[in-house]
Amino acid sequence: MHHYASQLVDLLLVLVAAWMVPATIFIIYAYFARLKNPVSESVFGRVVIISLFIITTSIWLPIILTAIVLSLIGHLWFRFRGRLRK
Repeated sequence: MHHYASQLVDLLLVLVAAWMVPATIFIIYAYFARLKNPVSESVFGRVVIISLFIITTSIWLPIILTAIVLSLIGHLWFRFRGRLRK
């Protein structure tokens, strides 16, 4: 299990690093182009923001849902075990 967790962390780091490249390029472009509202004035800005949203959702949503499901399973298991002992 530790091996798979390590691979998952590596994958998450690669995804974050892959997103940081276009984000950094966009920040540099927005600075030198003197855009007052970089996201609304540039199609590239919208693409960067949408990709951030997609990557963030694809990373954190499964983690949060898994944590909720495991917590629910643990809660139900301990309630079931408590009733068996009585």
